[in-house]
Amino acid sequence: MVKIYELLSKLLHYLINVLFFVQIVLMIVVFLTASYWFFNLLNSDVFNFVQPLAVSINDFVRLFYDREVQVGGVYVDGSLLLFDLIALVCVFLVAKVKYYVYQAIGSINDSIRTIKSKNEEAFNKELQKEVEANIKRVNNAAILIRFVAKNMLIDACWGGDSNEGVKEKEEEAFKIFYSSIKNITGCRFAKTDDKMLILLNDFSKVDNLLSFIYVSLNRISLEMRKKKWLVYANVSIDAYDNKMNFKTDVYPVLERLLSINHKNEAVCLGNFSIRYNLEPTKAFTPFMKGRYNLGQEYEVWTLVKKN
Repeated sequence: MVKIYELLSKLLHYLINVLFFVQIVLMIVVFLTASYWFFNLLNSDVFNFVQPLAVSINDFVRLFYDREVQVGGVYVDGSLLLFDLIALVCVFLVAKVKYYVYQAIGSINDSIRTIKSKNEEAFNKELQKEVEANIKRVNNAAILIRFVAKNMLIDACWGGDSNEGVKEKEEEAFKIFYSSIKNITGCRFAKTDDKMLILLNDFSKVDNLLSFIYVSLNRISLEMRKKKWLVYANVSIDAYDNKMNFKTDVYPVLERLLSINHKNEAVCLGNFSIRYNLEPTKAFTPFMKGRYNLGQEYEVWTLVKKN
C-alpha cells in the first residue's frame, strides 16, 4: 500500500511540474501576443518577430470567434485579445489545480506516514514479543544469603569481645531460617561457609520464595533482639538459564552483590529486574539502589515488598 501511495505521490509531483511548465508557457505567450497586439495598434514593428505566432493564434481563434473589437473608433481583430484573456483564465485555473494537487500530495504523504508509523509500531511490538520471549527463557533463579550477627551488649564503652558468640548466633539464624523455608517446593539448598544458596527452577515462584524469606528474616531479627543480638541478612538474587555456567557466570555475581551489605532486602542487577518485570503479577517493586563497582560498574536494584 505504501508503494502505491509513493507512486501516486511521484505522479502528482510530475503533474505539478507539467502544470508549472504550462503556466510559464502561457504567461510568455500572453506577454508576447499582448505586446504584439498593443504595438501593432501603435503601428510599431517592435514585436513583429511574434507575427507568425500571432497569425497562427488568430487563425485558430477565428474558427470559434470571428468578430472585431472597436478601440478608439477603429475596428481591430479581437481574436488575439480573446486568446490572451482565455489564456489568463487558464493560468488562474492551473494555479487552482496546482493548489488542489498540492493538497492531495499532502494528504497522500500523511497517509504514507500513518501507514509507516503503524507498520513500525507493529514491527516494534513483534520485536518486543520476540525479545520478551527470549528473556522469559531465563527461568531459573538463585538466591545467596549471609547472616551477620552483633552482640548489642558490647560496645566501645562497655568493652568485651565483639567476636564472642557471633559464629554461634549466625549458625542459629541459619538453622531457624532453613527450618522455615525448607519445605518450599521447587527449591534446592546448599550451605557453604557463612552463606546459604537457594536454587529455584521455576521463576514464576520467585515472589512466593522471596515473601517467605522476608517474613523469616524479620522473625529472626525480632527473636534475636530479645536475646540482645542484632542479626540481619545480606541477600542477593540473580536469574539464569541452563545454558549458563553457574560457577563462573552466576555465583560470582551473587557474591559481589553481597559485598554491598544491604540489610534484609534482596539486591540484584538490571538483568534480573528486567526478567522480573515481565511477570504478570509482582509482589515486589524493583528500585534502583545506585551504581556500584563490582569488578566493573553496574546498576544495582533492590526488591521492596509492596504494601
